[in-house]
Amino acid sequence: MRRGSLLLLFAGSLALQGCVALAVVPILAGGGAIVRNAVSGERTRQAIAEGTAIAPETIDVTEFAEYTLLDISELPAPPSRIPTAGPHAQLHREASALLQAGWLDGAPLPDTALPESALLLNPSSLTPSRVACEEAIPALLVDLDPGAESMPLDGNLSPDPELVTVLDDLRRQGLTIAWITDREPQDAGTIRARLLEAGLDPTGRDPLFVQRYPGELKQARRRALLETHCLLAIAGDDRRDFDDLYLYLRDPAAALPLEAMLDDRWFLIPNPLD
Repeated sequence: MRRGSLLLLFAGSLALQGCVALAVVPILAGGGAIVRNAVSGERTRQAIAEGTAIAPETIDVTEFAEYTLLDISELPAPPSRIPTAGPHAQLHREASALLQAGWLDGAPLPDTALPESALLLNPSSLTPSRVACEEAIPALLVDLDPGAESMPLDGNLSPDPELVTVLDDLRRQGLTIAWITDREPQDAGTIRARLLEAGLDPTGRDPLFVQRYPGELKQARRRALLETHCLLAIAGDDRRDFDDLYLYLRDPAAALPLEAMLDDRWFLIPNPLD
């Protein structure tokens, strides 16, 4: 098999109690290893510039992490108090704890090893072992697509004010918020306008990962973010938002060991725009 090609794993070896766990799972060659772009961080720079007038080649990802944070005095007043119960409260509580444990004012604590990311080390094993972070910019990735559909580009917006408040506070703590959708690049300007209108991205500068070409897997985009950030957590309204392995499961029970990731690094929340 040529380097960089897809490795097809037939799941006869991944049976659970006699049931086939997976059908055919595309995994990047090299198992759980991160396959880097020709220019490390190129995909993230593109995601930051997507739908804006910013030239990707001018972006320094490390500096941009600070650039995306506005002074507290410039941010609008929170629309509601930080929730104390429910899925948004869990997201805020756990993400804040991860930041406090590993970072101080957005920088890694001295002599502290970077934590593990929210990405599975070996998805085909169906175990909750995770890829270690190699970069020191903490990030949360939020999936915009409702279920198996792509996010709508029109219609009324119904963002939950609790989520707006939670993301606002996490930004203040130094967490980069990134967004992902299977919409295409020509939709990026509309997506950014909707996020801005909803108050979910008050700066209009969050990384936005769209589908660069038909069939581009979200897993490739998640791993691209890991090249420049420590992807601490992923939030979405469906388990397929956390790892593409859920697209290929024949028996959902086979993934029961991965339920340990929920409310830890994976967070099920209502769709951000609906």
